Amino acid sequence: MTIVPLKKVSLLGILDDKEAVLEAVQSFGNLHLIPLTSAQKELEAVPSGTGQDAVKALRWLLDCPDPRRPVTRNGHFDLQDVVHKAKANRRKMRETEDHLAFLQKRIAAVRPWGEFSFTGLSEVGDYRLWFYIVPTAKLDQIDRETMTCEIVHEDRYRAYVVVLSPDEPAADAMPVPRSHIGEKSLSDLEHELEDTEVALEGLQLARRSLTKWRVLLAENLAAARDSAARQRAALETADDERIFVLQAWAPADQVEAVEALAAELKIAVQVEDPAEDETPPTLLDNPKQLAAGEDLVEFYQTPGYRDWDPSIIVYISFVLFFGMIMTDVGYGLLLMAVLYWYRSRFQGSATGRRLYRMAMWLMASTAFFGVITGSYFGWVPPDNSFLGHLRIMNLNEIETMMKLNITIGVAHVVIANLVRAHHMRAWHDRIQPLGWSLVALGGLATYLGAGTVIASIGPVAIILGLLGIGFFASNRKVDSLASAGLRVFDGFTALARVVNMFSDILSYMRLFALGLAAASLSETINSLSGQIAGAVPGLGLVFALLVLLIGHGINIGLSIIAGCVHGLRLNVIEFFNWALTDEGKPFRPFKKEETGL
Repeated sequence: MTIVPLKKVSLLGILDDKEAVLEAVQSFGNLHLIPLTSAQKELEAVPSGTGQDAVKALRWLLDCPDPRRPVTRNGHFDLQDVVHKAKANRRKMRETEDHLAFLQKRIAAVRPWGEFSFTGLSEVGDYRLWFYIVPTAKLDQIDRETMTCEIVHEDRYRAYVVVLSPDEPAADAMPVPRSHIGEKSLSDLEHELEDTEVALEGLQLARRSLTKWRVLLAENLAAARDSAARQRAALETADDERIFVLQAWAPADQVEAVEALAAELKIAVQVEDPAEDETPPTLLDNPKQLAAGEDLVEFYQTPGYRDWDPSIIVYISFVLFFGMIMTDVGYGLLLMAVLYWYRSRFQGSATGRRLYRMAMWLMASTAFFGVITGSYFGWVPPDNSFLGHLRIMNLNEIETMMKLNITIGVAHVVIANLVRAHHMRAWHDRIQPLGWSLVALGGLATYLGAGTVIASIGPVAIILGLLGIGFFASNRKVDSLASAGLRVFDGFTALARVVNMFSDILSYMRLFALGLAAASLSETINSLSGQIAGAVPGLGLVFALLVLLIGHGINIGLSIIAGCVHGLRLNVIEFFNWALTDEGKPFRPFKKEETGL
C-alpha cells in the first residue's frame, strides 16, 4: 500500500551507440522515459508498429475455430506473405458468405414459382413476365378481364401471380408491389449455391492452414512494436553532435541495477532525487493478493506521486460493498463454482490472475452477507432453524438498515480524511481533514444517540470541526483588512463542503436499497414460480422451472452490474473526494512486449 519512491536517472553516451543503449534499456524494462525534446511532427511520422493489416490478420487466425498446431521455428516464415494471404482469405470469405446468404434468400423467393427460364423478347413479341405475391384475400381486386395473368402456385395465405405484359402494370392495377426474383432459374441458382458452398469450404481450409503461423506472427508483431517504440524513444533524447542524453524515472530500489547496466554499456549515469517542481509518474506497489486494488484505483484516477496509495482500502471496501448489494448465498456459491470451472482462462496473464482472485473474494462476500441476511436464492430460512440462527440482519427493518448504511458511509469518509491527514506534510494542512472527521463523527453521534447523552457530544464535535476547517482553510497571510476579508471568504468557501459531506454520506444508502431490491426480486421470482406450479398441475412444473431459471438469471445479471457500478462508484467518487488531493500519471515502463501465446 505504497507509492514507490522514484529517482531521476540520466544516461550519457556516444551518439553512435544510442540504438544499442535504447535496446538494452528496453530489455531492462524498469524505466519510465522522460521526453527531452519536443518533436511532435517527427513522432507522428514514426509508425506505431501495430501494423493494422498484420493485427487484423492475427485476430483472424486466432478466431479460427479449429486451428492447426503452431510452428515455433522461424525458418520458413514470411511475415508479409502470411499477412497478405490472411487478409485476402478474410476478404474472400466474407464476400463468399455474403453471396451465400444472398443465394439462399433468392432461392427461397424463387422456389414457389417453380423451374423456369426466360426466352428472348423477340420470341414472345416483346412481352415480359411480372411477378406478384398476392394475399388470397386480395385476389378479387385483380381485374382479370383487362390483364393477362396466371396463378402458378397458391397456398393457404398467398397466391403467386404471373402477369404477361409488355410494360409493368400501373401501381394501382395490382393490390401489392411486384416481386423481384432475378433472371436466373431455380436450377441455376441451386448449382451456383453448391459451387459457393464448396468455395467457402476451401477458404475455411485455407484459413485453418494459415493458423500454423499464428505464434510467429504474434512474435513478429511484438518485435515490430518494440522497434517502433525504440524509434519514438530515439526522437525524445537530447542529442548533440557526438553524444546523447536519455533521462528516465527509475524505482529507487533499481538504481544499483541501472548503474550496473550503465557500466556494462560503458556509458555515464547520474542519479538525482525529484525536484519539488517536478511531477514524477506514480508506481503503485501492493501485496500480490491485493494487487487488483491497483486496477480499481487506476480505472478512474491515478493518485499523485506525493499523495498516498488507496489501493488496499478500495479493494477491501469494494469487496464488502459488492457483497452487501448482491447479498445471496446461492448466487455467491453458484458464481464461485462457475469461476472455478473456468479458472484456467484467467491464468494467462498477471492481470487475469489478479481479477480472478478478486472475483472469488467478491463471491465469498456475497455468500457471507447472504448468510447473515438469510437469503438463499431468495428463500429465507425459518427463525428456529440452524440457518435462521445465523441470520443477524433483516433487510426489511428499514430503520436499522438506514443506521447501518449511514455508519458505513461515515466510517468510509472518516478513514479517507484520517489517512489524508496522516500523509499531509504541514501540520496546518492536517487540520481540515481532521475537522471533517469530527463533523462526520459528530453528525453520526447526534443521529444514533438521539435521546441519550451521546447526542449532546455530537454538536460539540461538529462545532469544533467546523471551526478548525474555517480557521485553517487558507494559508493566506493576514496583513491588511482586505487580506483578512479574503481569509474569512476562504473559510466560508471551505465550510460550504458540508453539503458535499452530507450528500456523500447519504449516498451510501444505495447499499441498503440495492440489496433490498435484489432480495425482494428473488423472493418474488420464487413466489411466482410456486403459484405457476400450483395453478397448472404437471406442465406447470416445467413453466415454474423456466421462471426460476430466467428470473434468477436476470436478477444475477442485474446484481452483478449494480455491485460493480455502485460498489466502485462509492470508492472512486465519494471516497476519493475526501481521500486524494492530487491526480497523477501512471508509471509506464519502457519495455519489450510479450506475445501472451
